[in-house]
Amino acid sequence: MSNDREKKVILRRITRIDEELRSGRYPNSEELAAKMEVSPRTILRDIEHLRLFYDAPIEYDYNKRGFYYTEPNFFIKSIMLTEDEVKTITIYDDILKKSNDDKNDEFNTNFRKTIGKILAVLPEQRTKNLSFSPSEEKDFIFEPTVVCDGAIVQEINSAIINKEIIEVEYWTSNNKKYAMHTLQPIHTFFQKANYYLLAFKKDEQNKPGIFSISRMKKILATGKHFEIPDNFKISDWIKPEAEVSPKDNKIYLFELSFHKDIASEAIEKTYHHNQSVELKKDGTVFVSFRTTELYDVFRWVLGQGSRVKVVNPPELIAMMRKEVLRIHQYYI
Repeated sequence: MSNDREKKVILRRITRIDEELRSGRYPNSEELAAKMEVSPRTILRDIEHLRLFYDAPIEYDYNKRGFYYTEPNFFIKSIMLTEDEVKTITIYDDILKKSNDDKNDEFNTNFRKTIGKILAVLPEQRTKNLSFSPSEEKDFIFEPTVVCDGAIVQEINSAIINKEIIEVEYWTSNNKKYAMHTLQPIHTFFQKANYYLLAFKKDEQNKPGIFSISRMKKILATGKHFEIPDNFKISDWIKPEAEVSPKDNKIYLFELSFHKDIASEAIEKTYHHNQSVELKKDGTVFVSFRTTELYDVFRWVLGQGSRVKVVNPPELIAMMRKEVLRIHQYYI
C-alpha cells in the first residue's frame, strides 16, 4: 500500500473511532477492530494517535469495559492537511509579509485571516514550530511541547488495559540517572504540554505516584497482573475538569476583569480552554476559568498592568498586592 493510500485509510479509521466514541457506547478495541476489519492492536495504535496528535481526552472505563471521551463535547476538529501543505501556505504568508506592495494590502490581510482560521483547527503539535503567528502576543498558558516515545506510550496503555505490572527505566532528577521502577499503571493524562502516568509503585499501595512519560527510557512487561481496589477513584487524584500539576493538586477559579478600553481586544481572545467570557454593562469584560497554574497566571496578569484587575482567587490577589508594594518601594 502506498504512503498516501495508507494515510487515507488511517484517517478514515480515526474518523470512525471518533464517531464511535462520541456515540457514548463505550466501544473496546475488539469491537472496533471487528467493525473496521483490523486487529485490536491496530485500533490501540489509532487511539494513541488520537491522544498524541489530536489531544483527544480518551480514557478506558473499567466498569463498562470500553473507551470514552472525558470531555463530552470533544470532537476531531482538524483539517486534513499534511505538514508540507501547512508549511507551504505559511511560507507564502511569510513572503507576503516581506512584500512592500501596498496594492495588495487587502488581499494580504484576508489571506492571513484565512490561514489563521486553518491553523486554529489544526492540532497544536502540527503548527507549534511554524512561522505564522496571527497575533504578536502569546497566551500566558505556554510551555514547549515535550515529545514522548510513541512505542513507550503504546506499551503503557496496553499495560493499563491488561492491568499488567511493568518495569520502567525512569530518569530521576535527584540522582540524575535512570533507575528501574516497578509500577502498576492506572491512568495516563496530559497537562502542561506533557504526558503523565498515574501509577502505584511497588510496596507503596496507599497513594499512587505521578510519573512523566517523557522521562521513561524503557518499558518491560512482567507478565504479572494486579487489581485496582474497588474504592479507588481516579478523580480523587486527578481532577478531569482542569489541568492538574503533579506538584500542586489545587484547582483555582480565576476571575479577571478587563478594562473597557481593551474590551474589544479582550473579548476576542482565548485565555484558557475552559474559559467563560462576559461583556458587562459598564463595558468591562469578565473572564473566568479553572486551572492549577497560579504562578503562570500571576506573571501574565502582572505584565498587563492596570488593564486587568484580579477578582479571584484570594491567593492571587494577595500575590498582586505584595508585588505592587515591592514595586512601589522603588519609586518612593
